[in-house]
Amino acid sequence: MKTLRCVMLLLAALLLLPAAVSADEPEYTFVLTANGADSCRAAAGDMVTVTLAVRCDSGTDAVYAAQDEIVFDPAFFAFEPDSVLTRSGVKTSTLHLRDGRQAVYMSFISYGSAADWAGETVLGSFRLRVLAEDGTGALRSSNYLVSSQDGMTHFPAGAEDAAVVVSELCRVTFQTNGGGDIPPQMVYRGNALTLPEMPARAGYTFAGWYSDIDLTMPWLETTPVTADMTLYAAWTGAETASAQGTWLPAAAILLLAAVLAWYNRRKHE
Repeated sequence: MKTLRCVMLLLAALLLLPAAVSADEPEYTFVLTANGADSCRAAAGDMVTVTLAVRCDSGTDAVYAAQDEIVFDPAFFAFEPDSVLTRSGVKTSTLHLRDGRQAVYMSFISYGSAADWAGETVLGSFRLRVLAEDGTGALRSSNYLVSSQDGMTHFPAGAEDAAVVVSELCRVTFQTNGGGDIPPQMVYRGNALTLPEMPARAGYTFAGWYSDIDLTMPWLETTPVTADMTLYAAWTGAETASAQGTWLPAAAILLLAAVLAWYNRRKHE
């Protein structure tokens, strides 16, 4: 039994052990600007220059690979493909996302020595033509990362987004995912949104609003609205609740059975 207890304690320690973090591990920030600032004012028909830079906040500034998707709403902006300028070694392409937005993808890969990006380094820029006659258009970084020489390690990275302000009123659209129609709301930029009454959907329970189509970023009612946006409704059903409720106990039983089988084999050796 002493051996079994040791095995169980070791197993628990492995499951609970946090990932080691090196004190020298570099940290980066992807910085977006619109006409050289984190926000700028514009009118329909204006051209706005969007610039992406990477800032090394700590650790080494030697970069082997980096990528970012600069996401924007095509109802608010029109991308000017001939306006792209990039640093040597940086590649670009355009993406059409599942939620209807578009993105300019910038990537860098070094096949030799690391790039020496000291301080804040500009990766590239492009222009967007403003289509909207009101509201605020967000420019956001997505799926951004900086990686090691072998590509196996991704360093911590953050993002500083930008906005183009046509008017202070922002349009918030609600995607109920089967819960009926909810009219959009107009909210002054910087103010919190008054969430609508919970939508209803037969056989499901409303599980809150999220700011992304994949339902990974919950939206809090106290969060200020900074740009035109869409909120997505999340739902839970009987099957989902049942699966979530039984997965952990089942996994624990299987794990315990494997440990006991190993112990019995050792006992009879």
